[in-house]
Amino acid sequence: MATRIRRLGTLVGTCAAAVAFTTASAGIASAVPDPVSVTTTAFQVPFTGVIGDPFPFATVSLAASTGANPGPGVVRLSATSMCPAFTPNANCTTYAFATTIRWLNLSTGVTGTATVPSGSFGVPGQEPVVDVPTGSGHVTATVLGASSGTIVPGLGYFFVP
Repeated sequence: MATRIRRLGTLVGTCAAAVAFTTASAGIASAVPDPVSVTTTAFQVPFTGVIGDPFPFATVSLAASTGANPGPGVVRLSATSMCPAFTPNANCTTYAFATTIRWLNLSTGVTGTATVPSGSFGVPGQEPVVDVPTGSGHVTATVLGASSGTIVPGLGYFFVP
């Protein structure tokens, strides 16, 4: 009988310790916020247009970044490269000309226009980026050059949390 009581006491003590540990762990885990990752989506079709200098015809690639930076409901649009249209990935420049982006939030119906300014990649304060408050949802974007020399408009589709 004494053996049974000891076993029961050990079992109850083990269960109580497990419950206390689980409760304490759950409290600690819930106090730490979940990190939100940044997702970058390249536009599926790059913009191609008449640029002039340094290339008569250039392809400008753009990307949309969402997540922790810039924040919920906001997308950061950026130019990622500018290359000669007829020799892709050759003699690309670190400078991009301004591009106009027309966007549509397919989830809410909200529309707008934004301009990614001209600038140099990797130069703080001169990077070709713009933060656009599209709201949360699925967003589609059409890219046109700042001038009327559009040959192929760029297209992008991405999700904004």
